[in-house]
Amino acid sequence: MQHRSQPIDLVRRTPRQQRAQETVEIVLEATARILERKGRAALNTNYIAEKAGISVGTLYQYFPNKEAILVAIARRDLASDQECVIKAMSEPSKDGQAGLVRLAIRALITALGRRREVRQAAFDALVSEGFGNELAQSVQRIAQMIGAASNRFLPSRPDPISPTSLFVITRAVSGVLRAASQEQSPLLGTQEFEDELVKLVQTYFAEPAAE
Repeated sequence: MQHRSQPIDLVRRTPRQQRAQETVEIVLEATARILERKGRAALNTNYIAEKAGISVGTLYQYFPNKEAILVAIARRDLASDQECVIKAMSEPSKDGQAGLVRLAIRALITALGRRREVRQAAFDALVSEGFGNELAQSVQRIAQMIGAASNRFLPSRPDPISPTSLFVITRAVSGVLRAASQEQSPLLGTQEFEDELVKLVQTYFAEPAAE
């Protein structure tokens, strides 16, 4: 993995006003559409600016290059993924632990299934530009959220989920999800795939049989 000694200047101008924020969103969406329709090879700042309906000079006020735009998309997606998991974990579940686990896993699967080509290109850029640790940090934050809500996930468990257990199961689930996304597996999004991940979590936390 390539690491830069100094991170690239991702945003040249912080979009504080609503109009500036809208411009950034337009740039990100134009980039995503190019990736979906023509692939990474067609991506360049002139083409992005054209599709965004702005001048390339305006684009450069916010982003120094196309890689910075892709990194911004990856960061937006990571934040969205976390919001989806938080929302899923706050939903009432009629099925107790199994229902909450399923809701959280379904939220992640749904997020990964959206605009796969765009996500893959964005996350590839995040890693290649030296920010791959942000993927791990995202998983860490999700693990912390699950740990904080362990009484809802495992109401019959007398003790909180240990940090080691959280690390193992969240990395196991995220690893399977990432592999399915990177391999563009047809399993992603199927009921069987979701069921197997739910089973993985349930089995991992199942109480050991009494001897």
